[in-house]
Amino acid sequence: MAKKLWGGRFKKGAHPLFERFGSSIGTDARLAECDLIGSFLHVCVLCGSGLLTRSESLSLKKAIQSLLADAHNGILKIDPSCEDIHTCIQNLLEKKCGKTVLKLQTCRSRNDQVVFDTRFYCLEESVVLHRMLGALNKSLKALGKQHMGLVIPGYTHMQHAQPIYFKDYCSAYEAMFGEDAARLECFVGRLELTLGSGALAGTPIPASVYKKAIKTALKELGLDEPLYEVLPPKNSLVVVSDRDFVAELLSILSIIGMHVSRLCEDLILWSTKEFDFIELGDEFCTGSSLMPQKKNPDALELMRGATGILYGNLMSVLTMLKGLPLSYNRDLQWDKTPLFSSLDIVRYEVVILAELFKSIKVKKENIEKQLKDESLYATDLADLLVSKGVPFGVAHEAIGRLIRYALTKNILIRDMSELELKQFSAHFSRAEVLKSLDPGFSVSLKKSIRRG
Repeated sequence: MAKKLWGGRFKKGAHPLFERFGSSIGTDARLAECDLIGSFLHVCVLCGSGLLTRSESLSLKKAIQSLLADAHNGILKIDPSCEDIHTCIQNLLEKKCGKTVLKLQTCRSRNDQVVFDTRFYCLEESVVLHRMLGALNKSLKALGKQHMGLVIPGYTHMQHAQPIYFKDYCSAYEAMFGEDAARLECFVGRLELTLGSGALAGTPIPASVYKKAIKTALKELGLDEPLYEVLPPKNSLVVVSDRDFVAELLSILSIIGMHVSRLCEDLILWSTKEFDFIELGDEFCTGSSLMPQKKNPDALELMRGATGILYGNLMSVLTMLKGLPLSYNRDLQWDKTPLFSSLDIVRYEVVILAELFKSIKVKKENIEKQLKDESLYATDLADLLVSKGVPFGVAHEAIGRLIRYALTKNILIRDMSELELKQFSAHFSRAEVLKSLDPGFSVSLKKSIRRG
């Protein structure tokens, strides 16, 4: 078992079962870079306060930068027997600079370390995800532009409603993902990185020393931009016990997942034989081990199904937090598994969808068949009567009777004579009715949408 950061108080070592249950190294190993950055900042703080000599500081910083390079290149050696990533990093540093590393934990607690690491990780991941959402929307926009003039049936209650532009359908999801990106921007803008909380009560080092030393350290690391500003805490009790930011990010990820799921549901339906509006690329589908003909939209189904995991991850963190007294409690260790899980899922979804859109083949001839459903133009026919001075309630009733008549007689409105049409309103002209039954004309009538 690896060397721990504590133990003098205890006569006995931890029970092996508890050791395994309490170990977080299998989860928090991905925080290694963040922990090393936090350690680099802390070394500068200790040096600035006179608690480390210049030579000790240089030795530790050199060792930390070496490990940072390894972590960045994916070759950092993680000892699975360590209790957590903080212990692992401490032990690796000890191999490089000996007993000097024992000074590193001065004025520092893992309570403060882990929240710095997690906040820094959330910051970096949110920035990356924001960029991915931009790429997703670019792919959606390209799909809409590829079929600029295409009209499709619009649905409410899963029933034919009114004709809409396919590009407007695409831009509806662009708007959803745009809102998700805005939520991430807001999250990043409010996320504070802090050091100096200690275990809960702060440290003897003045806040002014933290500010000056951290500013210098960030510049050395090439992180001297507003995004990475690190400050001493306003309230150390809040800092070490707060995981609201995790819950907030999980909420944003859940909303993104919900939008992905809605889009997947549409595409799954559209790819069925019953709709047959689109064909998905083979590379995003699978076959059946029994039925040779099958082409299943598994990528879309997996993304739709993963929404349950995203919601569950959010609920697990909210439930874990709900009864915790101030300040730090070990329960908080359970925030990282759901956080990492949700980030991984949403990253995959956003990247896969951006590529999947490029593979979609739109079957215009099948869409045109659906657009022959005259009920799609019922509202346009009512609006036609309104334009002639008929109150909308009267027009609504007249068109309802017209639709019922056509269905009962099994005839098309476009095949009715002018005399038949005038049974429902004296204001009807057959030429105007035929014009209103055109999908292109229908969408051109909608003027309230801000375009461009």
